[in-house]
Amino acid sequence: MNARGPTDEARRRPAIDFHDDIATRWETLHRSRAFKARTATMLGLLPRQDLAGQRWLDAGCGTGTLSRLLAQRGCVVTGVDASAEMIGLARRFQADTEQPAGLRFDQIATIESLPFSDGSFDGVLCASVLEYVPDVAGALREIHRVLRPDGLVLLSIPNRASLLRQGFKLAFAASSRIGARPVFRYMAVSKFEASADAATQMMKDIGFSVLGLNFSGTPLPAFLDHSPLFGTLINILARRT
Repeated sequence: MNARGPTDEARRRPAIDFHDDIATRWETLHRSRAFKARTATMLGLLPRQDLAGQRWLDAGCGTGTLSRLLAQRGCVVTGVDASAEMIGLARRFQADTEQPAGLRFDQIATIESLPFSDGSFDGVLCASVLEYVPDVAGALREIHRVLRPDGLVLLSIPNRASLLRQGFKLAFAASSRIGARPVFRYMAVSKFEASADAATQMMKDIGFSVLGLNFSGTPLPAFLDHSPLFGTLINILARRT
């Protein structure tokens, strides 16, 4: 720690440790009904046009679940993550099971500094990652940089207006005071959240044109899950302008 406070690495490390810890359960979570629904809602924002041959970056790929879905659509996908455990499992799945062609997984320190040249990708996916990085605007600027002109970014961020998310935060705070294993543990490291209006403005300020937006992230019926008052995630599709 320096005189100005914790370094970015010190602030980032608990989020990485958390994801290392849950890595072996990540694929099971993604097979649940709620996770499948939120993935379908987010990917539903993508254009129906053929993506075959496009180069995509999955920034914060976890065990590669969404990377594989993009590869199934014919994309050449590079998945990166700061969690060594997540990347290790992504590579193991790739080696042990039949996977779509065009997949690669690499560990990086942070998506706030991407090891790729300007304009390297036709699209970037960044699902439920920005809440864990210290410099959200910096990460978005990096995504903008590695996208080609008119390239797409599809991301999800926590919805500040969600009554359910606010309830989760209260439950985490209360259970943290009475036990060593609080509920909704991810709230300890999930720091960034925004309203739909603030998220849209942030994207515009960095140089993106927002093409579509929806809500998801809960196990509730679709009419509630897709509501801005309940959906815990804001999914945004934007184009680099």
